[in-house]
Amino acid sequence: MNGSHFDKQTQRERTCSLVHGTWRCVGVKIACVGACALMAGQLLLPSVALATECADPAAGTDEVAAAPVTPAVAEDAAATTAPAASTAPATDAAPTVQTVAEPQQTTPAGTADESSDAAPAEQNTLSDNAATPANDAIMPCGVTDVVGGSGVRVNITVRNNYTDIKKEETIEYVKGIALVDGDQSALDGSALTFIGLGDLIVHAAYDSASNKTTLTLDISKIQRQKEEQKYFTEYKENKSKMTTTYDGSKLTYTGTEPGNIIIGDPDDAFKGDTEATGKPTINEIRDDYYTRTHVYERACLVIPAAESESESISFANVQNTNFNWQLDTGPQATAGVPNYDADKYEIAYECWQEFENNEPVAAWYSDNGSHGSLPTITKFKSGKEYVYSLMLKPKDGYSFSDETVVTVNGETVKSSLSGEFLYVPAIKTITMPASSENEALENLNVNDVKTDYAPGEAPRATATIPAADADKYEIAYECWEEMDGSDPAELKPIAFWYSDPAKYTPGMKKIDHFEEGKFYMYSVELRLKGDNTVADDCMMYVNGHWAHHIKTVNGVFAPNADNMLCEQPIDEWRAIDVIEINGATTTFKAGDKPVFTANVPTGSNSLPQCEFWTGSDGSEVNSQKFWDQNITNHIDAFKPGVTYRYGIYLKSARGFYFTPDTKLVINGQECGYQVADSVSDEDSGWIYTLWLNTDLTFTPEATPTPDPQPTPDSKPTPQPGVKPAAKPATTTATIKTVEKTTQAKKGAAVLATTGDTTAMRVAALGIAGATVAAAGIAATKRRKR
Repeated sequence: MNGSHFDKQTQRERTCSLVHGTWRCVGVKIACVGACALMAGQLLLPSVALATECADPAAGTDEVAAAPVTPAVAEDAAATTAPAASTAPATDAAPTVQTVAEPQQTTPAGTADESSDAAPAEQNTLSDNAATPANDAIMPCGVTDVVGGSGVRVNITVRNNYTDIKKEETIEYVKGIALVDGDQSALDGSALTFIGLGDLIVHAAYDSASNKTTLTLDISKIQRQKEEQKYFTEYKENKSKMTTTYDGSKLTYTGTEPGNIIIGDPDDAFKGDTEATGKPTINEIRDDYYTRTHVYERACLVIPAAESESESISFANVQNTNFNWQLDTGPQATAGVPNYDADKYEIAYECWQEFENNEPVAAWYSDNGSHGSLPTITKFKSGKEYVYSLMLKPKDGYSFSDETVVTVNGETVKSSLSGEFLYVPAIKTITMPASSENEALENLNVNDVKTDYAPGEAPRATATIPAADADKYEIAYECWEEMDGSDPAELKPIAFWYSDPAKYTPGMKKIDHFEEGKFYMYSVELRLKGDNTVADDCMMYVNGHWAHHIKTVNGVFAPNADNMLCEQPIDEWRAIDVIEINGATTTFKAGDKPVFTANVPTGSNSLPQCEFWTGSDGSEVNSQKFWDQNITNHIDAFKPGVTYRYGIYLKSARGFYFTPDTKLVINGQECGYQVADSVSDEDSGWIYTLWLNTDLTFTPEATPTPDPQPTPDSKPTPQPGVKPAAKPATTTATIKTVEKTTQAKKGAAVLATTGDTTAMRVAALGIAGATVAAAGIAATKRRKR
């Protein structure tokens, strides 16, 4: 308790009242009250010790750093006299800053004198702290004491004041490896998103002997540069590292009820409710001050500079390449690097391409990688032209240059740099000999089919055959059918158009022109020429797209080669700048089942097709049954410790397209994303569909099991040498807790961040601001739920 001290003469004048012309001193009465309060506080100490013993044993460890409890005793109580009723104790107003009310911490006794220290004005205040849960709210606590056997109430309001400080830390991964304290094995399989680099999967290995975890990132695909490179993740709060420091308290006297009780006979101050003045109540406010330090962490990946400048390769030699292939044999990897150069470079891949009219129509790569959309060459065909190329890759410490001379099978060939690789194109061209017998056709191609008719246009024959196949097959006829979709289970043709009039039958409804809003299906039949036949595994393509086909007597028929919804032509295509998604559920608790709630604003040009979640443990879930039913590692409920990433699949509305610069806004916040798959136009670069893996992630925490609460002993065991507390008299101190916004002060004691909070109850007694006090303290500890 902080009290204001006066010189003895001033105190005497303020504690005496004039009655019938005679000064009467009441100092003895006041001293009696203070002494009784002190005795009552001391008698309560056994219960304080018992409450401390019943607390969680962890309270004695580093979990809670609390100062010893010492009763507050009035200084020179007998000599202290009460001030006049009209004079209130002086109080120091605390500087105001935005703070956050939190669960009450145990206040060490004897710290009240710190309240006169000014709190630093530059304390940081965080705006993103979570509100205190309702079950952590501070409950009022009463303390009963005896003061001269008279009824006196002391009403103390406790206000917790918090200052939040942000501390930033960086975990450094040198060459992809970091060593951290404690068991961090829960991070195994999670992903770290580095700015400018993307996601890297974390591998965590915990060593119980040293109580340390080794975190490893796969950096094998990251090219080392001439200078050291650093990549950072965004800062994220590590709530397990938050610390709370108790900074002291301040007691402020706010008045006495009823008001002027020291008027007339001072004995009236101690009369009961039935007497003249009534039972007095002393109102005081105690402010407790705390500082919380929030720790925000980020990862830093350090890629050291290349140890030395790479040595330029002057000559590259490739040998043993096979150019003598037979009909119906498939391409194979044959090229090799001489032993004396094996430590400098290697074959990245070999390539054979089939050409028709100077254009590649099929390809084969030795690395089985995806190098385009061309069909794969399975065997060399009669009369076809094939071109051989290859790609060379330098090994660590070496590099190619524009001056590198390349020889293949002893012959010098041209090459060009492709990044760090050396591309050697068109090394050899071979033409397979013509077969004496007609081969079965394995590829059929129909080109130039018009499928973008505008309303009012009439159908016409547009399909063509590649010039190289003109002697093998031809267009028998083309067909358009108007489809009736009134039955959702089946489309039925109701009108027809044929390029061959002989295909019409009596009574058949003909299509004279295309009508807006109607759906049409395209079919085509091919007729074989001469003795040509079609192989059983023959592939058919219409406008470059695979088409299902059926063999006929003299050719093949593709019944649904393409289709068209007749619509007005689009005068101007427009880019979609922002994809706006609302109402998406992006966080769940452990055990929750996935729900999908995303929607788009009315009239949006971005059309969601499905939502999905992917877990760091390889699990998945999709909102559409079509995709969800084929997931093997399915997310039925979210698991603790697994990091889940939100994704969404979208299509653009007609006349609109996405771009690489299109932004994604989810629930009003811009969100980063990575494109997992897309459909786009190769010429314009316009994107029509997007599978997006967003940067929205969450990791559910396991629900802690609450510790059992200790049951109070109805008959506490008396402590040796301590007398039992006397039965409380009518004097009571009522403590209630309210939230207050003030600036807290710095302190040295730090509470360990175990998730626990400590509550403190302090009672102080006083009359009209007199410096008389006694404290009864019981410390309890509860697990924060």
